[in-house]
Amino acid sequence: MEKIDFKSFIIGLLSATLFFVLIGADKVGEKTGAEFGNGNLGDIVVNSITVMDDGHGGYISTYNQDGKRTVYIGTGENQNGYIRTFNRREDPTCYLGTNKDLDGVVVLNDRYGDFGWSQSGKQ
Repeated sequence: MEKIDFKSFIIGLLSATLFFVLIGADKVGEKTGAEFGNGNLGDIVVNSITVMDDGHGGYISTYNQDGKRTVYIGTGENQNGYIRTFNRREDPTCYLGTNKDLDGVVVLNDRYGDFGWSQSGKQ
């Protein structure tokens, strides 16, 4: 039996690894590429997420099965942070954030999105 050159062994190993990486590129976990065609990555587990402002404000939104927004966490017009929740009809129900005077504020709305109660953190 002939001796196998070390360089040939490494090239073969890297080629096999590349092959398996390319074949498995459209499979993450047990999901297929078709399930990721819509941009859905399935469940993601992380220790930290940092959302940077791209000039339009950084934010995280969640949506229900009907495609209606249920939560918005992000930056407002005055570069202040806030959290906003919505009911299943996308009517605003809660605002927790910063007002124009830079004080903390909580606003609760009724089921139709109409004002119900508010409290400022200003002393």
